[in-house]
Amino acid sequence: MTNIFEETYNTIAEAKKAYKAATTAEGRDAAREAAKAAEDKIDEMGDIAWKIWRAYEKSRDNENEILDFDDIIWDRDVEALTACMRENGIKAFTYSCQATDAIETLWLFKQAGCTIGEMVEVNLRKDLWGKDYEKGHAFKMNIN
Repeated sequence: MTNIFEETYNTIAEAKKAYKAATTAEGRDAAREAAKAAEDKIDEMGDIAWKIWRAYEKSRDNENEILDFDDIIWDRDVEALTACMRENGIKAFTYSCQATDAIETLWLFKQAGCTIGEMVEVNLRKDLWGKDYEKGHAFKMNIN
């Protein structure tokens, strides 16, 4: 099963390397086009895929081992998010949102076929000096 989000992340990472290594405008343009083509595949999948993609890219950039959602997830999106992750072979994710109704969102993920696992630590963003990550806490969710 292909994970379009991992595939896109890797394609964009390669495009960024190619852009930095390019010595001509054509080379830089080709790198930008490769990155755009990868994101266009996500765009074709719709808004739910974009929500996952934004979280996926941030998670990977922050060196988290698995996808972390750190923002509010609307109740109406939970089932579609779960289905899209399942279709792309994502078996687990973390939810580190600090909103007061986050526990209700976890319940909705449980109803959508996820299992609430342990609490884990996730990387949120680089610290003030850009060397280490600020840490946050999250519930790990397994997608059944």
